Amino acid sequence: MDELQAIDTHVATIVTTDGEMVPVTQLTVKDFENMDDRTLEEVNYLFKIADKAKKVAKKEIDKRLEAGHTFSRYVHKNRKSDEFDADNNDFKAQMIYKYGYDAVLVKSPAKLKEKFGDVINGDVEPHIVHGTKPYATWE
Repeated sequence: MDELQAIDTHVATIVTTDGEMVPVTQLTVKDFENMDDRTLEEVNYLFKIADKAKKVAKKEIDKRLEAGHTFSRYVHKNRKSDEFDADNNDFKAQMIYKYGYDAVLVKSPAKLKEKFGDVINGDVEPHIVHGTKPYATWE
């Protein structure tokens, strides 16, 4: 199949009995409450179909972003990431001795500090690798 290129895109709309065109993205809770059963079923079916397409489209845009393509509203950013250094059995043994098995079940430094408080900082900090992780987001 040749490249599919849209000349224009439109948001799905509902045409009311008064002839008013309402984009589904502007429907309110009250609008859904006031829909007859057939319309509510059709709108939900539209969302079901769109959800499948959305997942496929998201995979494709992520793949292209990774390949170096650029988009005006979908971009790569970096977020701070703290992780423990590679499996360190001495550190794990020390944590179990001092704090119990719960200390090694928690996988992130932030969760560990949340569970045990600031008292654990001195033991944990030497084993944290500070870095960043890329993620894609809409702007």
